[in-house]
Amino acid sequence: MSSNMKISGILCLCLPLAISAGFAHAQDDYGQRGSALRNTFYIGAGRADGDAPLENDDTPFSIGFMHQRADSKLILGFDIGREGTMLDSTWGMNDRPKQATSYNFLIGGNVMDNGRFRADAALLLGARESFADCPDSYLGYQCYADAEPDTDYKGNFGAVVTLSMQSFTIGLRATGESTQILAGFRF
Repeated sequence: MSSNMKISGILCLCLPLAISAGFAHAQDDYGQRGSALRNTFYIGAGRADGDAPLENDDTPFSIGFMHQRADSKLILGFDIGREGTMLDSTWGMNDRPKQATSYNFLIGGNVMDNGRFRADAALLLGARESFADCPDSYLGYQCYADAEPDTDYKGNFGAVVTLSMQSFTIGLRATGESTQILAGFRF
């Protein structure tokens, strides 16, 4: 089974669960809890922005969390994504393009909140794998003496914008490596 099929299978399972959990959560007595919904969980999937021969074109996806303090409009969060290209030069892989993993922090603010609708925007700052290399193994391990490969990282920059209605959230996540549609829920 290819990694693209695995990712699609995971997203096909997780996306409906996130959406239905958001709707189920929205059925709670929202009038008493509306201002208490300060956390947002989301998953996203989209399209890769590169098309060069040495670039990975697997479907990018992400999982993230944002939190707003009760006494502030400041939003902080984190995001882990599979996006962009990492060149893998471990055993038998001579500069093979693979999907990279990115680790990102989110910092932003609540743009609008009228009790029923809410809009948030955040700057995405992080690091993305760019290259993995190690001395060749003579025994078939990924690296000599089964050591971990040396991995280089590049900066990852972008933005996350979400629109929420009660507990259900949709949005857009854009970086230099991918553009993704987000779905999630507030709690």
